[in-house]
Amino acid sequence: MRKYNFILGFLCGACIFGGTAVLANTDVLARITSQVFFWNNERIELEAYNINDYNYVRLRDAAKIFDVNIEYDENTDSVYMGETPAGSSLTPTVTTIDGTAYAREDFSRLANPDIFNETYTREAYNAIRQSIVDIDLITAGTDENGYNPNYRYAHFIDLGHSFERQGETITAMNSVGASLFGYYTFSLGQEPGIKNLYEYPGYRICKPQVHAFFDPANIATEDFISSLVGLSDTEKVKRIETYICDRIVYKDEDTAGINLIFTSKTPVNGICGTYSDAFVYLCQRAEIPCIGVRDDIHAWNEVYVDGKWRITDVSYYDVARTDEMLFQDNYHRNDGNPAGTKFAKELLVPMSTK
Repeated sequence: MRKYNFILGFLCGACIFGGTAVLANTDVLARITSQVFFWNNERIELEAYNINDYNYVRLRDAAKIFDVNIEYDENTDSVYMGETPAGSSLTPTVTTIDGTAYAREDFSRLANPDIFNETYTREAYNAIRQSIVDIDLITAGTDENGYNPNYRYAHFIDLGHSFERQGETITAMNSVGASLFGYYTFSLGQEPGIKNLYEYPGYRICKPQVHAFFDPANIATEDFISSLVGLSDTEKVKRIETYICDRIVYKDEDTAGINLIFTSKTPVNGICGTYSDAFVYLCQRAEIPCIGVRDDIHAWNEVYVDGKWRITDVSYYDVARTDEMLFQDNYHRNDGNPAGTKFAKELLVPMSTK
């Protein structure tokens, strides 16, 4: 019988295909082996991978067996086992996941119940909705990683998520977050110092953040945002669309980002997504609920004015410059993700899609 060496190894970035693991950015192949393990004369379940005649196990699996705390500090790209050393950028308080979702209150009870199913869950809604409600409080104390150590985030757990396969709820919520991207970003993650993430890899909080990257655009648009004070939301939207269209020329080459759009002395090139992203950015600054909507080849928006969601296509408005393109109840294109769009609208304005 061939004898394999055994090394306690940490497999990072492995994608599992049947009995083979392919390690990212390498030419190394790892094969799942039938190695048997015993701890204190009792057999334990521990999956091993053979790489170049050495057996490796995942560090998080071994830590669970030996009851060793393990934490990852993304700021220093360091793995800590046991106690976290003084001076680490990890949050001093270690949180243990108990397998249940948490929110300050059940925000979902105020939302349209039709939006919830096995993928778009109430628990995920509560986690994101709490961050939206508390967005000013959270962003006032966030660090460079978008985390506020003095705030208790709501969280949900996608039980279908693993380190090898992304869960359907997390995938859906990432898409929802993308539709809300503008002045604020809404990203899923975890608090630093989670003790047993290896048991619940689908654990997620929602981290709203105002990125310093957009500071040039924020400064350049301050006077315009101030000029909207006291106007109705309908009039604000009209002025926002005109403001954007005066700064973008529809052209599918060298498309500009948010900073260049609002700091350039002359109009910049852009496509439909350029207009749509700029519109979400300014609507968020003007405190008007707005989301981005897409299909395979086009991007537009939905904005909440006069007590209802209205469809608006800024790139089309740039050509027509008619109010008919500003506020529409029906649209000739099909939303590429209608369930996600409806969920996002309910996050911003509960019971608005009923």
